[in-house]
Amino acid sequence: MGQYKVELYELVGQMEAQMDEMPVYFNRETGEFVLVEERFFGDIEDGMTKEDYSQDWQKEAYEQARDVMVSTSDKYLRIPSNFDIHEWEIMKDFCYTIEEENIRNDLLNAIHGRGAFRMFKDKIIHYGIRQDWFDFRKEQFAEIARRWCESHDLEYVE
Repeated sequence: MGQYKVELYELVGQMEAQMDEMPVYFNRETGEFVLVEERFFGDIEDGMTKEDYSQDWQKEAYEQARDVMVSTSDKYLRIPSNFDIHEWEIMKDFCYTIEEENIRNDLLNAIHGRGAFRMFKDKIIHYGIRQDWFDFRKEQFAEIARRWCESHDLEYVE
């Protein structure tokens, strides 16, 4: 049973796309990323079976959740979640990369208080630094992905 190398930017894409209620796991045995709806974990804990579902996609999702849940090895690894990523900290770090003091201060003010993410987005568009933000964010996510791979003794390719 070989161990697959993680495609780093595929992992980053999975980290960006996942939602809290739909975590993504990496299958060490197949190299696949697997999305699981958390409600199926609850259904399993409540004693439901595959036959309790009428749709084929539900049966498949149930089986996938069951496989993740009952795996006694470290076959499945939960990829970094939003809780692990701290995107607000990444936004703050980005602000400090801006050399122009007025812009930097405006961005730092934007990320505090209600609607911080929306205000930040509006400001980076206004100042024409949206692509700079995306590049910075992607590299920060890649660094989180690298550390995650290393902490799980996974080889990765850039």
